[in-house]
Amino acid sequence: MPLTVLSNVLYNFGGGPGRIAIHGRDGASLNDPLGSAASHGCIRIDNDEIDWMAARIQPGTPVDITG
Repeated sequence: MPLTVLSNVLYNFGGGPGRIAIHGRDGASLNDPLGSAASHGCIRIDNDEIDWMAARIQPGTPVDITG
């Protein structure tokens, strides 16, 4: 789920701007615990939560991330 915020550290990723996203985990990233610095600044959450969000949240919905 891409967000409109751009990374202030990663200026380019995958041929485009360094966009921050909320995403799940797969492959080798399953070995990295959630909350670890392993995703270039994105927010990683459990895949079940991504599925829930994708089914219910429309594009353009404001996202407030507080820590």
